[in-house]
Amino acid sequence: MHPRLQSAVGFEKTRGLRVLEIGCGCGSEAECFARAGAHYTGVDLTHAAVSITQRRFRLANLEGRFVQGDAENLPFPNGSFDFVYSHGVLHHTPDTPRTIREVHRVLSPGGRAVIMLYYRDSFNYYLNLAIVRRLRAHLLRSELGIKLSRAIFGETEQDLRRHAELIRENPGAYLEIQNLLNRNTDGPDNPLSQVFSKPSAQQMFRQFKKIKTEVMFWNPNWLPIIGKLLPHSIEERLASRWGWHLWIYAQKGHLEFTSPIEIPRPEYLGVEPDAAALVN
Repeated sequence: MHPRLQSAVGFEKTRGLRVLEIGCGCGSEAECFARAGAHYTGVDLTHAAVSITQRRFRLANLEGRFVQGDAENLPFPNGSFDFVYSHGVLHHTPDTPRTIREVHRVLSPGGRAVIMLYYRDSFNYYLNLAIVRRLRAHLLRSELGIKLSRAIFGETEQDLRRHAELIRENPGAYLEIQNLLNRNTDGPDNPLSQVFSKPSAQQMFRQFKKIKTEVMFWNPNWLPIIGKLLPHSIEERLASRWGWHLWIYAQKGHLEFTSPIEIPRPEYLGVEPDAAALVN
């Protein structure tokens, strides 16, 4: 696990807390919470992720609770948790603001949320996706281009060939920025990804009393050839300004007298949010 992730989450500070993780994945962070002494609950849209994490806990002799459910309609009563965590999940839901309202609802008064979303004002979004990946799409039209792309970008041949297939099917649609974002963030068949700026994140979390944001994560592959030659100190500086991960740290007020504020949805870049929520 990346040391910056450990510092961002603060697993060691969750001992004795009722922790909810939205999108448990393969269970690596779930195990960190459990080993830190948290009363862990994991929720995921997919049965596969829930089963994998349950098996991981059984093998490690750890205790936890696991629920298959939807982030836009969390299956828990109000005020059920002291700490809600989600790493790279809620930007895949059609209605991310609704998931944040759900996070607020299930938190106890004074409870904290730590959420990671993709950052719009990043090198990856404005340069890698909008320019570099567009240029790479032209390379993927030939066998030589596929081999060259594999050497430059470090992706698997299977993924690159799937990208090439999608380009052949509908080159115009593939090159739309929303589809470039979908296809080049979590695999070529990823159905939906969204990006958020700091102001849009602040807007979504406005029900919370305290809100803090932090940008991190730099991928050397975004700078072909020279990326892996950069000193660690330069990578850290790039990550803090142009990184891909926007972390939001929010605390619910200790006393809640008002009804939740209705928050408008973000722009969908031409994609209508008409599919079921994806928590994976």
